[in-house]
Amino acid sequence: MLRTLALISVLVITLSSCASPGGGKAGEATLIGWAAPIEVKTYRGAFTREPDNRTLAMTGLAGEVLSAQAVIRSSADIRKLSGAMGPLTGPGGAVIPAGAVRVRYCGYVPVDETMTMTADPLLEVLSVKVPANLAQPLWITVAVPSDAVPGKYEGSFTASAAPGGSVEFEVVLEVLPAVLPPPPDWKFYLNIWQDPAGVGRTHGVQLWSEQHWSLLEKYAANFAAHGMKSIMTSIIEQPWRSQAGVEYPSMVKWNYPGEFKAGAADRFQWDFTIFDRYVGLMIEAGIRDKIDMYALVKGPGGTLDASIIYRDTTDGEMRNIKLEVGEPLWEEIWTAFLPVLQKHLEEKGWFDIAMLGFDEKPAKVMKIIYNFVVENAADFKVVSSGGYPGDERKTGDEIVFPIDDLTNRDRWKKIEPLVKEMAADERYVSWYTACWPHYPNTFIFSHLRETRFIGWVTWKFGFDGYTRWAVNFYPEDIWNQPRYKWPSGDMFFVYPGPDGPLDSIRWELMRQGIQDYEVLGMAMKLAKEAGRDDLIEKMDKAVEQAARFDSCGLMPDVEEARAVINAVIRELAG
Repeated sequence: MLRTLALISVLVITLSSCASPGGGKAGEATLIGWAAPIEVKTYRGAFTREPDNRTLAMTGLAGEVLSAQAVIRSSADIRKLSGAMGPLTGPGGAVIPAGAVRVRYCGYVPVDETMTMTADPLLEVLSVKVPANLAQPLWITVAVPSDAVPGKYEGSFTASAAPGGSVEFEVVLEVLPAVLPPPPDWKFYLNIWQDPAGVGRTHGVQLWSEQHWSLLEKYAANFAAHGMKSIMTSIIEQPWRSQAGVEYPSMVKWNYPGEFKAGAADRFQWDFTIFDRYVGLMIEAGIRDKIDMYALVKGPGGTLDASIIYRDTTDGEMRNIKLEVGEPLWEEIWTAFLPVLQKHLEEKGWFDIAMLGFDEKPAKVMKIIYNFVVENAADFKVVSSGGYPGDERKTGDEIVFPIDDLTNRDRWKKIEPLVKEMAADERYVSWYTACWPHYPNTFIFSHLRETRFIGWVTWKFGFDGYTRWAVNFYPEDIWNQPRYKWPSGDMFFVYPGPDGPLDSIRWELMRQGIQDYEVLGMAMKLAKEAGRDDLIEKMDKAVEQAARFDSCGLMPDVEEARAVINAVIRELAG
């Protein structure tokens, strides 16, 4: 009985604390705010042990995009919560203008895996409602001008609640004495697959209409600003057999007069209009390193399905040629198409960056592919995501290894020589996570450090970058059910906003991890040029810390590792 009373007393105290978080007088509404790490998601029941911590501190290079997180909670309903930040004043009166600052509000989506409303989308609205006793994070993003004078900048951030008053935050931003190049010039290779058709479907506009192309321009700008390097295209209908529950139409339109007959593949005609416009749009946005083209065989997995859907120009009907990879008819059709594709790419000046893509195809399938390509289209580059990487006749010009190859020591020992060989030959080599493992990964329920540490893992293992499905494969009702048949958030990093993409906090942490990678490379170069082995050793230890896959079930603090790199930049670049 005494134990029960004690538990009830603790519960009453806890609930009372939640009802009056600021310690105000009885019956008086209280408003509190605190600074939170960007590596930690703020849940609705969030609290702080440092209620006086209202300093938003950021450190980075000129040209870097930095983030901070402020959290507000009130014991009464807030009808309108808004945040505002003015210019930051630095050395000798230097200014980072208010126009370089974005204030967004973390939205919440239901996550089945944890049965918890979880912060993920960054809403671009003027204000939000906040129910009593629930936490609301505000996400502050500063695009540091590339010509910013090094030194400390100061200013303030105000979170205003109506009713309820306001909370003032001190903003301290240190600009280090170095400049980060713009995203198209970053060395990190980010290859997150795109679904351009899904943009039209989700935003409710006609496929390939001018409204659709206008939206795609905004998505392309967003992808480029986050460091995207690869353009995802389809050269047949349904290269993934609608595995995501939606159609993925071909950007190359196949036309044929009548019913296809063996021996007449040269009668096919191909329309590259959509393909050309999409690739051109992405290149114009700054995504210009590589074009992926899917696929000679449908994926993923061991399926041999290589069916071709074409338009019958005699009656306008769509017809399906059922094929399996390797059969004579398949060889005839692709022998006709690939030279046309190559010539077209060469005329556009794109052939050197174009690759034939294959998704997790096993050795028995890829050996057929490689044999065919060697004999019929030897000049084409090949990218293999997972699966079989090739042999002495032809190796993939890009190989993407699953995370299991990194976490398993025996598997890593086997592939490490190939990774080094690929890097030495300046061929792409990257790693990926998919719908597995649940930890570490980039799901909505994943810890944010699991996304940021991607850049550090890439550095540690000597990869060029990271590959993933996908940035915008949208479930049917993304706001109420962000899970399809794979974990919540597996298929997207951005959300469909009113007139373009909305970032997620995972997407922002992805960019931060990539920036970490870039700054780490700059710091290593400075240390080597200065002959500072002591600093190289410190940075190597920081990489080991930030790139650990497991530390008693919790990701290590990546921000601490970045502070080590910042110290090197501060010392050697000044």
